[in-house]
Amino acid sequence: MAEPRSPRASRRPYHSPARRRQAEQTRARILAAARDLFRSAGYASTTLDAIASSAQVSAKTVEAAFGSKRGVLAALVDPLASAGPPRDLVDRIRAAEDPRHRLRLVAELTRRTYEAAVPEFELMRGAAAVAPEITAVAQQVESRRHGNQARLAAYLQERRILRNDLGPDEATDIIWALTSYDLYRALIGERRWPAGRYQNWLADTLAASLLPPMRHPTPSPLDSSEP
Repeated sequence: MAEPRSPRASRRPYHSPARRRQAEQTRARILAAARDLFRSAGYASTTLDAIASSAQVSAKTVEAAFGSKRGVLAALVDPLASAGPPRDLVDRIRAAEDPRHRLRLVAELTRRTYEAAVPEFELMRGAAAVAPEITAVAQQVESRRHGNQARLAAYLQERRILRNDLGPDEATDIIWALTSYDLYRALIGERRWPAGRYQNWLADTLAASLLPPMRHPTPSPLDSSEP
């Protein structure tokens, strides 16, 4: 005869859509508060307690959601960190079947991510001068970004639409380099490109660098307009 199972052993985790929405709203509120404080008071002067107070949550809630102040900064530049337009765009990228359309969406996501977080990316560029711990955040962000580009390169290879002379590792490096903040900063910030020009250039350059040329049908002699 089997032993009766205790209520604790048979308990399963409960996933409530309402709780999930509430958690996402809390994360978004914490990130908004942290963004305002980082930009107004500076990263070094901002504490977890100050972020928690501004977001109207406890410091333990901030720690549970992000781990540390560094984790908050890393999440601020992550389009997957909270619900909203950037997250929706990520879902559209994953659902896109046409590779060129997918690359256009990647270009749009790149532009919108940098556009929304220029002060945070500038902070990470000057990490050593501000706070050495930010260097670890910058490395974490770049590692995460490289992993995302590797998945895109793997998708192109699996679909057999990657250029024949490219392997997935080289393709990953090309995407990683072209979508870097430094390149965005050089073209938008220094050369004063309009955002739309940068986005279109990036989409076209990604496609030209990763995909084989589009084949255009050879016109038939009967299609000639000459007599």
